[in-house]
Amino acid sequence: METASLFGFIFSIVILIGLGYLSRVTKLLRREDSAILNNVIIYLALPAMIFLAIRNSQVSLDFLSIPLIGWVVMSSCAAVAFLLSRIFNLKRSTVGAFLLAAAIGNTGYLGYPLSLGFGGQPALTKAIFYDIFGTVMFAFTVGLYFAEVYGDNAQRINKIKEIVTFPPLIALFLGFAFRGLTFPLFLLKSLEYLSAAAVPLIMISIGLSLRFQKLGKYKMLLILLCGIKLIFAPMLAYTIGNTVNLGHSFLSIVVLEASMPTAMLSFIIGLKYKLDIDFLPVAVVLATILSMVTVPIWQYLITVI
Repeated sequence: METASLFGFIFSIVILIGLGYLSRVTKLLRREDSAILNNVIIYLALPAMIFLAIRNSQVSLDFLSIPLIGWVVMSSCAAVAFLLSRIFNLKRSTVGAFLLAAAIGNTGYLGYPLSLGFGGQPALTKAIFYDIFGTVMFAFTVGLYFAEVYGDNAQRINKIKEIVTFPPLIALFLGFAFRGLTFPLFLLKSLEYLSAAAVPLIMISIGLSLRFQKLGKYKMLLILLCGIKLIFAPMLAYTIGNTVNLGHSFLSIVVLEASMPTAMLSFIIGLKYKLDIDFLPVAVVLATILSMVTVPIWQYLITVI
């Protein structure tokens, strides 16, 4: 994507996020409405997008390198966060929240629209592999382990159940199962309409979720987090991808997904399992805002390096 188109696309994303934020500020939509939007996205729009992308794409074993690199990046980010938590002697619930925020990126909600805009349907398919087999699997295994260890809920988590009942993952396997089969036109059109709704709904939902309270309380921790998520992670992804001679189309998506800000999923896990829920929302907010600057810079850099 040319530089002008790249920044133009990012600006359109910012406008949609801004509309979501303004909708809450002007009380056109309420904070609670984001839960409804998220249900529509997770159970309807996003599965439709993933199903169509997988059903209509050409995939190979090479795609497995994408989530493998993702796992290395996320594990490394968690390791760095853990070392920093020891240095700064963070309280237990904040350690768990910091580990989740550093490791789990917004590779679905934000990564899908950006990959689609940067590289079209082929890029989206690669992003789905990074997100589902990388981020989602990591979040529902290692991420939930962090919640068990550092949370105050003191309950065992059925990680297998969390994974197999996740609608986007079900949609991915259905996409593979129905590849090559002819669907009635009305059904395909319905899926296409749902898929087209995913991007604007995701952006509006992110805008609705933005919160600016308590930024000062965690100032140093937030600086460290953004350094891990927005600089260290994409740099590591680029280094690994370049070392193993990953093709440019694969490398650009791996770097893009690794450069995603902290995911809302980390806040949901933290809320459910009683981690530091004062830190996680501001982490999501600040990293998301700064990523609007860092993501296009990384995409530009990998075209000129």
